[in-house]
Amino acid sequence: MRGTILMRSNRTHSTAARRIGAALAVGTVVLGAATTAQAAPAPTPVTPSTALGEQDPNRTAGNPDSFGGLVTSEELLDTTVENGQKQSLRLGFKVAADKPVQGAELGIALPPGLELNPAERPSNCEHFKVDPVREYRDEYLFCSFTGTFEPGKYYRLDTGLNVTATPELWRDLFYVTWTPGGKPIYKPEQGGVKGTAAALKVAPSEPFKEWGFWGREVSVGNPANQVDFTVTGATGSGPAGGQALLNPGWQIKGTGSVAVTALEANVAETEFVLPPGITFVGGHTGPEGRRVAGGTGGSVKGIFKIESWVKPGTYQGEYRYKADRGPGLPPMADIDRDLGNNKAALTITVTPAEGPQPSPSTSASASASPSPSASATPTASASATTTTGTGNTPGPNGGTGGNLANTGSAALAAGGLSAVALTLGGALYAMARRRRSA
Repeated sequence: MRGTILMRSNRTHSTAARRIGAALAVGTVVLGAATTAQAAPAPTPVTPSTALGEQDPNRTAGNPDSFGGLVTSEELLDTTVENGQKQSLRLGFKVAADKPVQGAELGIALPPGLELNPAERPSNCEHFKVDPVREYRDEYLFCSFTGTFEPGKYYRLDTGLNVTATPELWRDLFYVTWTPGGKPIYKPEQGGVKGTAAALKVAPSEPFKEWGFWGREVSVGNPANQVDFTVTGATGSGPAGGQALLNPGWQIKGTGSVAVTALEANVAETEFVLPPGITFVGGHTGPEGRRVAGGTGGSVKGIFKIESWVKPGTYQGEYRYKADRGPGLPPMADIDRDLGNNKAALTITVTPAEGPQPSPSTSASASASPSPSASATPTASASATTTTGTGNTPGPNGGTGGNLANTGSAALAAGGLSAVALTLGGALYAMARRRRSA
């Protein structure tokens, strides 16, 4: 299953160019892994870069967006399609250089759901299949053309490339580049398959509206194939001072796929909203990768730590998709067909502690966990790094007084650093005093 969710359309400087070459920067959205409430912040989008340097002799002065003097046509393909729709793409370029360009290279990134019949791949083109989860892309086609292309002239493919839309396409990006002969912007080093159909050619063309840049990326999609992100809840129990095992699940329903182009990003993230004293410490949190496909799902198999000071009783929490992850990543409202099934209940029953328990003073010094009285009000560090509910004091038998998100390792790390700093500072102070007294 494939198809894809990407947000920005018709971008002059695409994030896809980051994959197709070092000249462009990351800027679109894929959806991927789920996280806990104290998950790391979303990656900061990279500022698009257009200048490719001054070394190319074919480069036109005053036109920083031409690579070797070629710029692509603005019109590429129909951007709203239906399942089974066929298109014949007569892609073109203009020579923006002030002297002839020898040869031309065409690069195309095909998203899931835009299929090129293998039997129709031209013999002067090479087809590459890549890892769609890691690369966010799915397929590349690279075609080489010989000849001399004159300054100011327009050229198009003499016959079109035929692509067909399939149910795997929801919303994705189609990307085209034109560069001088022997200078592809990006090309995998191995794994390409040569076409067997008649070779493509480029021929002089009537003037068309050029894009003014060597690469062009447009959003293309089929609204009928939008996916639905869902989660299911779970119940579990464990002793105070021990662990509880809960197994909530996530599903992506539909046929399309969802992707983001931001490096190190995930298509979607999940989080846990938990009462004080209970934290998520292990498990598979949710969908992972820069692309996820409809028809997939999984389970968390989560391990939840229960602090020793938590009183026996039944507590309520929540497993949900993160609604808004900040700049550069799409909110769930933009990618999900139905927001009504984005969260599910977690029920955790805490039983009496097993075995002898440390005294309150020992427990407080041995860990960064708050005492029962301190948990009534979240600390500044905890509230700054976690998602909180409407209340924060746990109550047994379903009376939680509200939920507090998992504070987990963030608060512990801060506490640990403070302790180390105090210890080191004390030691240095003592050494200084001994030197002065000596």
